[in-house]
Formats: sequence, structure tokens, C-alpha cells
Amino acid sequence: TNPLSRLEVIMQTSKIDGKAIGVIEACREVANDSKQFGLRGVFRGQGLGIAKGILSLTAFHQGRIWLTETFRDHNISNGSYTPKVGSA
Repeated sequence: TNPLSRLEVIMQTSKIDGKAIGVIEACREVANDSKQFGLRGVFRGQGLGIAKGILSLTAFHQGRIWLTETFRDHNISNGSYTPKVGSA
């Protein structure tokens, strides 16, 4: 989901055509894409990866919040933890 992934994709797909390119050539390709398409050119072909990252990070964050609240509530209910006045 970042420009390094874009470089990796360019280098891998160029090998399919039988002409392996190096890092410098791949960087030139990204630069040409950014000249032609602007910032979208840098992230071209990364839409699914970006969407996957957003969903993954959101799920992880929500899961962490849920676990924190669940363990806190459990510890409060069994007397292992007494919250300070004014906190949840």
C-alpha cells in the first residue's frame, strides 16, 4: 500500500515479460507514472491493498478496544481492579 510496494510490483511484473528491470528503472517508471497521473500514479494499482489495510487496521483497533474494555470490566467485577473516581 505504499510506493515501495509499487516498486515491487513493477519489478515482479517486468520479469513476466522476460525482461527483468532493476530498482533504478522501477523508480523511473514510478516517476513517469507520477508525472503522467500525479499522486495517483504513485499509488496506481494499490487500491485493493489500501482498502485491505484500512479494514485490517480498523478491525485490529476495534478488537483492541473491545479486549481492553472486556478485561477491565471482568477485573472490576471480580474485585481485582477498582477504578478511580470519575473513570469508567
